[in-house]
Amino acid sequence: MLALIAAGPSFAVTRTLKITPPTAVVAGTKVNVSVYASTDAGGGEHIGFFHGEYSTDSGKTWSAFCFEQKLGPTVTRMASFTAGSVGSTAIVRVRIAYRGGKAGDVDFNGAPISWGDSWANWTEPPARIATLTVGAK
Repeated sequence: MLALIAAGPSFAVTRTLKITPPTAVVAGTKVNVSVYASTDAGGGEHIGFFHGEYSTDSGKTWSAFCFEQKLGPTVTRMASFTAGSVGSTAIVRVRIAYRGGKAGDVDFNGAPISWGDSWANWTEPPARIATLTVGAK
């Protein structure tokens, strides 16, 4: 008996949220941190919300570098700021809500977003975070 097994199409979805900081940060110099987000889900899914902030004082205060909506399936943004003193910590945090597709409003893991008051206090969608320690020349 001969059995034929047909390989069906793959339905795996990749949602990406990546922060790329520099390898070294020197006190008083300009810092550029790249952020890339994408989805290949199709069906109208796009980056519905993109929210990025940075802190140069270990998270005591925050400055927004991006707060955008309806960006399409792929986006790259840059956080630019001046590094603090030697030994200080800079933090970049970003969160994305993917919208418009069959899955509804989802995070980068594909989990449904429970909105409520979550946006204001950074609980949902989950964030990616990069922490940079400022060094000397």
